[in-house]
Amino acid sequence: MTLLLLIDGYNIAQPIAPSRRPDPRWLQRSREILLRDLSRHLPEEVRQQTRVVFDAADPPRDRPSTFTHEGIEVEFAVEHVTADDLLEEIIRAHHTPKRLMVVSSDHRIQIAAKRRGARHFDSEPWMDDLTDGTIHLAVPAPTVEEPPGGAGQGGGDRTAGPPRNTKPRIDDPDEVQQWMREFGFFDD
Repeated sequence: MTLLLLIDGYNIAQPIAPSRRPDPRWLQRSREILLRDLSRHLPEEVRQQTRVVFDAADPPRDRPSTFTHEGIEVEFAVEHVTADDLLEEIIRAHHTPKRLMVVSSDHRIQIAAKRRGARHFDSEPWMDDLTDGTIHLAVPAPTVEEPPGGAGQGGGDRTAGPPRNTKPRIDDPDEVQQWMREFGFFDD
């Protein structure tokens, strides 16, 4: 899996403990609401390349430290002091950071993303835009290629454009270098 979207879970969920006699499951409910909303608004192709990281001060007893929710990888920072430490580690280890969008309002995480060339977005506006139908990613959202003659397309005009199995050619070496930088093969 190539990670395209890394989310600071509690930073985006902003859980606030109820003031009087809180339900012991209030934090779990906050996580579930966030994961439900992400699952509703992210297409499957993006969910398959998304990881949400939560602090592990109170991980659920009935779950492993890493699990998948509707294609989204969920990880509790059980072996780290904070989720921020794990987020920084993930950003540092990412093999193509220019393809990574980091969602966190935490300046420490934003600086780590910027240092590696990843994009970052503040949590609340990112989530507001997501629920309004706009997904902010560092690169265009992946799409599932529709087979020839896909749903309602009647087979389409197969003479338009290059044949399906033909790779595009780039003859200009400068353009190759530009694409290599764009896809994170060179650190600027």
